Amino acid sequence: MEQLVLKILGESWSILLDSSVYILGGIVIAGLLKVFLNPESIVNHLGRGKYSSVAKAAFFGVPLPL
Repeated sequence: MEQLVLKILGESWSILLDSSVYILGGIVIAGLLKVFLNPESIVNHLGRGKYSSVAKAAFFGVPLPL
């Protein structure tokens, strides 16, 4: 039983190490967007209208899972 728990913890640590590059990259990109994008311009593009703002958000959100 102890070996099973140690193996699960070891594999979990391995997955965390493999994904850490992507997590740090996402944090860096989010920080850059926060610094360089004006919140008012985002509200102008995504905060008004019913259909156009949804279409724009979907267009920019499609590449995120990739």
